[in-house]
Amino acid sequence: MLLGLSIVLGFASIGFLCWLLFLCALYAAPLFVAAMVCTMLYDHAMMSGTHAILAGIAAGIMVLVSGQAILASSRDPALRVTVSTLLALPAALAGFGTALGLCGMGEMSAIPTYLFATFGALCVGGAAWARLCGIQPA
Repeated sequence: MLLGLSIVLGFASIGFLCWLLFLCALYAAPLFVAAMVCTMLYDHAMMSGTHAILAGIAAGIMVLVSGQAILASSRDPALRVTVSTLLALPAALAGFGTALGLCGMGEMSAIPTYLFATFGALCVGGAAWARLCGIQPA
């Protein structure tokens, strides 16, 4: 009874985490930019910790708003594909890392682990790219 419940809850939790990963994949690029700006400003002693965090949050918000504004206002397909790809690449890297971490919990050899991780990167990056391409210009 408890073994069956733990298997069902294990599958449900993995499904929930995958759903959360697909849902939050659009915000990978702004989060990446925010973290890099915050780290750079703090490491080079340009700002204190609080100011570096606030500047990083502002940079992430600017990336998110400018990317969505370009996608919502531009009708040029080349520009839309370029912006969508640039915003979806960090999501693909996050999918690769997540799938690699999940596969690393088991006893798999290196080749299947990296194949599954590549498949995870394609799935998460493709889902983020498809959601970004779905933003219609006004």
